[in-house]
Amino acid sequence: MDQIERQPLLNAIQHAPRTTLTPASAYILVISRVIGSGIFATPGSIFRSSGSIGLSLLIWVVGTVLAACGMTVSMEWGTMFPHSGAATQTLTLIAVQVYVEYAFPRPRFLASTLIAVQAVLLGFTASNCIVFAKYTLFALGAAPSSDAGVKTLAIGLLTAITLCHGCFPRVGIAVQNVLGWVKIALIAAISLTGLWVILCRPASPRQSPVAWHSLWEGSNWSWNLMSTSLFKVIYSYAGLNNVNNVLAEVHRPVQTLRAVCPAALITAAALYLVANASYFLVIPLEDIKQGGELVGALLFDRLFGPHVGRVAFPLAIALSAGGNVMVVVYALARLNQEIAKQGFLPYSRRLSSSKPFGSPLGGLIVHYVPSVLVIALPPQGDIYNFILDVEGYPAQILALAVTVGLLLLRRREPERLRPFKAWLPAVWLRILVCIALLVAPLIPPPERQGDVQFFYATYAIVGSGVLLLGGVYWYIWTVLLPRLGGYRLQEAGEVLDDGTKITTLVRKPHHVQTSLNYLRILEDGSHLAPNHIGDLKAYLDRPMDVVPVTVHDVSGHELDYALDTHGFQFYYHVSDEKSFLDDDRIKSEYYAETEQLLKDATGASRVFIFDHTIRRPSATTGNKDGIRTPVQRVHVDQTPAAAKDRVEYHLPEEASELLKGRFQIINVWRPVKTIKKDPLAVADALSVPDTDLIPLKLIYPERVGETYGVKQSPTAKWYYRYGQTPDLVTLIKCFDSKTDGRPRRSPHSAFVDPLAEGEDPRESIEVRALVFHPEDRD
Repeated sequence: MDQIERQPLLNAIQHAPRTTLTPASAYILVISRVIGSGIFATPGSIFRSSGSIGLSLLIWVVGTVLAACGMTVSMEWGTMFPHSGAATQTLTLIAVQVYVEYAFPRPRFLASTLIAVQAVLLGFTASNCIVFAKYTLFALGAAPSSDAGVKTLAIGLLTAITLCHGCFPRVGIAVQNVLGWVKIALIAAISLTGLWVILCRPASPRQSPVAWHSLWEGSNWSWNLMSTSLFKVIYSYAGLNNVNNVLAEVHRPVQTLRAVCPAALITAAALYLVANASYFLVIPLEDIKQGGELVGALLFDRLFGPHVGRVAFPLAIALSAGGNVMVVVYALARLNQEIAKQGFLPYSRRLSSSKPFGSPLGGLIVHYVPSVLVIALPPQGDIYNFILDVEGYPAQILALAVTVGLLLLRRREPERLRPFKAWLPAVWLRILVCIALLVAPLIPPPERQGDVQFFYATYAIVGSGVLLLGGVYWYIWTVLLPRLGGYRLQEAGEVLDDGTKITTLVRKPHHVQTSLNYLRILEDGSHLAPNHIGDLKAYLDRPMDVVPVTVHDVSGHELDYALDTHGFQFYYHVSDEKSFLDDDRIKSEYYAETEQLLKDATGASRVFIFDHTIRRPSATTGNKDGIRTPVQRVHVDQTPAAAKDRVEYHLPEEASELLKGRFQIINVWRPVKTIKKDPLAVADALSVPDTDLIPLKLIYPERVGETYGVKQSPTAKWYYRYGQTPDLVTLIKCFDSKTDGRPRRSPHSAFVDPLAEGEDPRESIEVRALVFHPEDRD
């Protein structure tokens, strides 16, 4: 399968223009994304869950190894697709989207939908908002445990950044860049501080040396708790594949990828281990457990005193966290905008547009709502841990998909060039650990108490529920609704007023190239032989012209057609009758339903039903009135003369008065089951001139009727509804006494859909009725 045919999000990043990003710039791009607030906020929670210094450090080491395994998988993908992610520097999920879509191209749209739903519902920046709020309150001497204070400050930060990026995008980028330098300075400060603590061992805050055997005292080996701790370590390494998103902009991308990613991993791992060692050497263990996300502030407070240590450094950490929020909010807003551009969000045109401020305002709003909810709803003390856990669980599902997809691609495309190939044991280790982390919520922790105060597996339920919701959304949107509506989804390009190029997923109609059987005109007039009720000889012997035509599917536009504009109409109506096997019940109950339906649809004051025909295989049931299988010839049920005779025949005492007003004959055609085989085609009445209609006698035992055969009509326009269901009826105008230019009759015929030959035979019922408008006598 061609790469560009696989998935819509994959198509979006093809053939973007190349620019040049140096290896040094690529390294800064990665390391600035990797090192954020995690090292200041997660060690306390990890130590509290693990119970000992040794196990806490072991979790960091294991998490680093897992991050390295994931990095090698991303590197192999990146070197196979070095031009993926072009023009999307800030979108950290774009490269992953490409990989998942390429590995799992079917079912179509599923991978894109799941990633889109995860990005929208779980792509929040709440964790760093919480860190910002807690460190700011700590520096100001306020009570950091205040639920209202933390949540108010966190939501206030998010609101301010959203407004800044949305309404003043240039200002937002400038502030973001300044705060980026604050982060770099802070990284340098904590690195030097850690080395100073380890090498010089300052006397005043130093803790007593810890013996090897006491390193493991109090260890909690519960896999449930260790899994949530690993989520936090993996969160701290998020962004190692950031360069994959901009490989199309990198000079010598393969070589740069192979150098930059390991260098960034080693840098981050060294800093994290130095920082953890500093915490354990300086801060009392009980303070680390109780400090939660404030462990970084406790370190600087003990080292540098109540002014610089308690105020300046915590404020710097808060600013660094705020800068991270600014970067990620903008990145996720752009990601949401890209998702909207691919048609995966409602109101995609509005959300894709950069109006009115030249910013991704729609994407910012989509990001803002779930972020505010996840800050406001959980208990304040558990917000941070819950956020990291609920982000981490579905991320492992995605990581598993990427890794398994890599193995599938190795088997499916062994000849594909792979400048870097991940070590196979590392790939399998990542798969096994992903599975183990996904299973962990099934293993209760001691006393059923996780790293939050509520149910320990809530994060897994929420994370899995989001992906399940994505699956349900995909099924309803791309499978169920198209199946019920008789259409297929296809991609269509569009350019908005502001120049934004988007891809919309539009309904693709099921037009059919087929042939219709028209009446052939013979010089000897034998084509005019009358039909006889109960005798099919004349019908079968009548000469035909088999004419190729296109029958257009009206799916999605059913209500655009009306009796007085096209001669036919699609009308939604649910009947109480389902099987149509009892003829008496049809006449007593279904006739009454149909009378009311016609009154509602046409505004008529009186309806008289004079017959019905059921089309189904003769082995199932019969019909006493004649042909029981679909009529594969173009025809009109009544001529004007026959219509007038119908009124006089069925309503002789009232005929003279009824004929003074407008009257119609309408065929109400309803599927008994969803139609696949031999659907009904109806012609736009105005596209078939009267000169193409040939009267044919229909001989009844007690009277003579008349129908129209139709000769080949080159101007005829044909329509049908693909997969028409029993709750959608077709109203076919057979006659209308009104002569003001509106359609008076609509030719129709069953036809063969070549793609439906193996489907069950068609079952349908048609009810013909006289429809009166006595007040209309113009």
